Amino acid sequence: MQPRVIETLNKGVSRRRFLTSALAAGAALTLADKLALAQEMATGKLTAKDIHGVGVEPGLVRMALNENPIGPSPRALQAIAENMFNINRYSFGGGDMNQALADFDGIELPKPDPSRRGQGGRFRRRRTPFFITAGSGALLSQISLAYLSKGGGEIIEAEQGYGSVMGDAEDYNEMGIETNVIKVPMKNYGHDLDAMLQAITPKTTMVVITNPNNPTGTLLSYAEQEKFVAAVPSNILVVIDEAYIQFVKDPNYKNTATLATKYDNVIVTRTFSKVFGMPAMRLGYGICSEPIQEKLRFYSTGSPNMLAYVAGEAAIKDRAHYRRSQEVVWHFRDRLEEEFTKMGLEYIPSSSNFMMVNLGKPSMNIMRAMFEKGVMVTNRRREAYPTWIRVSSGSEAETEVFLNVLKEVMGKTI
Repeated sequence: MQPRVIETLNKGVSRRRFLTSALAAGAALTLADKLALAQEMATGKLTAKDIHGVGVEPGLVRMALNENPIGPSPRALQAIAENMFNINRYSFGGGDMNQALADFDGIELPKPDPSRRGQGGRFRRRRTPFFITAGSGALLSQISLAYLSKGGGEIIEAEQGYGSVMGDAEDYNEMGIETNVIKVPMKNYGHDLDAMLQAITPKTTMVVITNPNNPTGTLLSYAEQEKFVAAVPSNILVVIDEAYIQFVKDPNYKNTATLATKYDNVIVTRTFSKVFGMPAMRLGYGICSEPIQEKLRFYSTGSPNMLAYVAGEAAIKDRAHYRRSQEVVWHFRDRLEEEFTKMGLEYIPSSSNFMMVNLGKPSMNIMRAMFEKGVMVTNRRREAYPTWIRVSSGSEAETEVFLNVLKEVMGKTI
């Protein structure tokens, strides 16, 4: 902490007042002059130099990592601020977070069981469907450890799915831990569940679904997944990665949380990195049965930190910010579909916070040229999609800069 800050606190200014002022000042620094931006956008002259995105250095339009362009909930930041001076103490979080998750997902939690009292009459860990981890990436790694690391396992995943667990399995093979990997080809850029079901063998340990898919953004219906889960043998774990499920626009769409509470062999994974805008906090969770949790718990290396807990709980309760995060993404997708159609470019309609577009030219050359102009995008699965890029959602201004630079570079790139 800077000497001036310490002096201010020593003069009797409350920490709450100081932090509130600091947060307000920090937020103000990231606000652009909306009228000036609107004028620049109207003339098509907006460039990366005009942009100071939330959480990124000025002059860079970062639309490559599926991040939230408007940042986390102010309530989450306030919760962090109010608890940051308590980090010299151990925390025993999770109870309130479990209830917040239950309210968010519409799941009724069981009441505490008096028979589960431990020493001193205290309740032992409350059984809930939620398995909270330091990010969904850590959860996926735990799943790999629990179901594949002893060798002899077999995983089935879409060839162009997210691939985290499949990548772990391939790493195990390189270390001499025999694990069979079955990559099922995609159908219309999405999961072919019938083919994945047919690929199951007596050795299959796990099947992984990413929905919406990353990197293609395609979406499976609840009915398709329910039919698939019901047909999978009960001894096989079904992993449904729903990192981007909150960006589905259809208000009648049903996620698979109920499948995780109905079937003992299903785990649905979620993250706070996307719609809640907190990837650096490392917070995620799974929805699954107690037998799955017991197996995963054996490989646990610790829980999320206290600041992640309080920020996550506050973020879940801020439904207004949650809605704003969704609307920014929906506007981004509509805008790109409109412009890509005008440009005659093939794209994959997305249910996520990113979109893939076929530029018809080697994408690496275009990406490099765009980065030189301050715009960062990516080309996931380059071997399968050498002429495609994946662009993550940006603010309205960032999206316009991306489109301006893309058009300029495409006109000069051969």
